[in-house]
Amino acid sequence: MSRTPDVTAILTAHAEGKLAATSLVSFERAIAEARQAGLVVEGLIVLDRADASTRAQFAGVEPRFRVIMTDEGDPGQARNAGVAAAEGRFVTFLDGDDLWSSNWIVLAYRLCAAEPDKVIAHSEVNIVFGVERHMWWHADSRLPGFDPTYLRIGNYWDAMSFAARALFQRFPFVANDLRLGFGHEDWHWNCVTLVAGIDHRPAIGTAHFKRKRPGSQMAKCNAISAAPWITPLASYEWTGRPADTQLKRGV
Repeated sequence: MSRTPDVTAILTAHAEGKLAATSLVSFERAIAEARQAGLVVEGLIVLDRADASTRAQFAGVEPRFRVIMTDEGDPGQARNAGVAAAEGRFVTFLDGDDLWSSNWIVLAYRLCAAEPDKVIAHSEVNIVFGVERHMWWHADSRLPGFDPTYLRIGNYWDAMSFAARALFQRFPFVANDLRLGFGHEDWHWNCVTLVAGIDHRPAIGTAHFKRKRPGSQMAKCNAISAAPWITPLASYEWTGRPADTQLKRGV
């Protein structure tokens, strides 16, 4: 690349098998649209404990994208590994059995570029398919009436976000520990970043298509009624004022 990438698009794959091929097509289309809009986009594939069928879907992609192999076994830690390898000013994620609307990178970049240290972008809507079928509209933390205390009982935003790489470096995803009953690393990350004064906003006109499947990390968390690691949002004494500190596990 002739200059530092504007965006590193990261696709994390595990055991999605042939479904990963469709996700790869979506990944490539969004990157192509972003490049046509003048952005320099780096594509990075993270194969985290990927089985043979999943690895086969990425055979031959290395001339176009970088590929790294990891042994994390945890979705947040696989994303952290991608961030560590990324070279772009911004980073965004796609799971190996999900899809982006092709305008995702372009519109998320436009939303975040003006305030890279203050905004995290999400799709306007998630369209869920698989064992469940529903739609999930992402909230805008800047709108009047937004209630941050809802995060004590539920998660507003999905993990497939877009933000400055520096934010992901400052606030890495914390590993789940289902043996202790702690999971939902995306929910925890959303709480940590919101408390730090960073807004979560939907990129209007974008959609993510999310597969719900048995045996997923989310299903495992739900099966044991896992909770996210504790943050100040869990305290009824929390004032809602941003804190300029990184929250850590158990704090």
